[in-house]
Amino acid sequence: MKFFIVLISNICITFIFSQSLTIPVEENRFQIDYDNNLILIHFKNLEPYADLTSYDSIKFELGENTHFLTNPPSRFQFNSSYITKKDNHFFTLYFTQIPIISITTDHTIIDEEKVLATFSYISDTTFVQSNIGIEIRGGSSKAYPKKTYDIEFWEDNNGIISKDVTFGNMRNDDDWILDALYNEPLRIRSFISHKLWLDIHTPHYLNKEKKAKSGVDVEYVEVFMNNRYNGIYFLSEQIDRKLLKLKDYEGEIKGELYKGINWGEATLFTSLPPFNNTYRQWGGYEIKYPKENHVTEWGNLYEFIDFVINSSNEKYKTELWEKFDYSNAQDYFIFLNLLRAIDNTGKNIYLAKYSQSHPYFYVPWDLDGCFGMIWDGSFVDKTTDILSNGLYSRIHSLNDNKYNYDIARRWSNLRKDLLDIDSLEKRFNTTFHYLKSNNVYEREEKVFEDYTLDENNLNITINWIYNRLDFLDLYYDKILTTSTIFDKKNTLGVYPNPASTQVFVNIKNLNSTYYSISNLLGTILQEGALSQNNSINISSLLPGNYILKIEEKTVQLFVE
Repeated sequence: MKFFIVLISNICITFIFSQSLTIPVEENRFQIDYDNNLILIHFKNLEPYADLTSYDSIKFELGENTHFLTNPPSRFQFNSSYITKKDNHFFTLYFTQIPIISITTDHTIIDEEKVLATFSYISDTTFVQSNIGIEIRGGSSKAYPKKTYDIEFWEDNNGIISKDVTFGNMRNDDDWILDALYNEPLRIRSFISHKLWLDIHTPHYLNKEKKAKSGVDVEYVEVFMNNRYNGIYFLSEQIDRKLLKLKDYEGEIKGELYKGINWGEATLFTSLPPFNNTYRQWGGYEIKYPKENHVTEWGNLYEFIDFVINSSNEKYKTELWEKFDYSNAQDYFIFLNLLRAIDNTGKNIYLAKYSQSHPYFYVPWDLDGCFGMIWDGSFVDKTTDILSNGLYSRIHSLNDNKYNYDIARRWSNLRKDLLDIDSLEKRFNTTFHYLKSNNVYEREEKVFEDYTLDENNLNITINWIYNRLDFLDLYYDKILTTSTIFDKKNTLGVYPNPASTQVFVNIKNLNSTYYSISNLLGTILQEGALSQNNSINISSLLPGNYILKIEEKTVQLFVE
């Protein structure tokens, strides 16, 4: 009898302290892949579930389905996965902070003709649901098991009426791209490159068009196609007249936009093939604006490329910057070579013009083959070359002192901030750990049999960046060293030169004795006032070449 009472008592205690947690998940905030037995739920944070120790039963209500956790954890985390059971079926459940896109269609998605599909997008703050037209885009990437898509938002079922939508801080538009990122093992290079370009460069006509962008913005999303998990993508804006805010066609050509679609004589500025205005493609370019129903005219671009290839050296040097934007030429060359984006010297690049009174400029595009990778996903450990094309080769052949000095100074200024090694390393680490902490790589491995994350690839990439920066620092240093950058009328008198410990300055025609000594990239290493005998102690400087400046007068100083 005593035993019976004790038993009942224990049962009652267990019943009193047993707790069950039910988590209802609103529609569209979750997706279920029944082929891969995978569940993905979008939550902004998991703080409400930081302590689950008091629950011995946890279940999720996913629409009409209820899933029970087989082994309730002490807490939920984005970088973990959990096994659920419904009836006799087991699923792997994940949480993500990354927006989820679901696309369903009854049609076969093909290239060059959009088919009807339904689309939903859920993030922390935004829900979008719409009809879309969708097609496969890309070149060699079409052969990959994970496709890149071009999508257009439709009001109707046949694309007669389009509609504009917006995501995050990106533009409001009807045309978008879902980039599969499949040929890049870390899924981060192209994302980082597009963001970096926006930070480096702004359009030269920004004072006229406040919303103009120098390139596309991008956002990570996780995609389900016909209820099957399709991995991590980035959602990208399209490069077009609207993004760049080029002037509209109004009976005459104003803004111009050309896409480099292959390696051609015109895109590389190597020769000048004849053009035919009945075709929208010429010399590796395709006309993107004006539109086909406006006009097809190659004359303006032909004239510019003819100028680059055939003008005299003197004319090229004096008139180029009326025809091509000076700051864009420098920033794109620096960007191209920082990334070592070998596919982007002619192909995978846009050439644009804001209006007929403005110069042409470059817009980068399709930046997957960079930072040590090439287009097919192979790593190439080469850091000691310079990428160019006919436009840049001609600029450099003229050895324009002002251009050389300005681009070297631009490099130096970028190296202090955006291209500082710590800044670049932080970008890569932050982006990689964002995907990893959301368990993206585990899901990619789950649905793509030939994909396995090698975390050492991140270290290899960062080491490549270190080596590339070292090489480019020397390259820009050499540009200044081999150029005559000093106006003889404004040169300081300094002796001895070379020197090792001390130099004396001829102060004739000087109103100030305040000096600065910088390296050839413009970083000031030493500054102050001349001593009473007009000397400067340089014993702390390492052997090398420097620039000594007082007022507007300069001299190249050699330290032994």
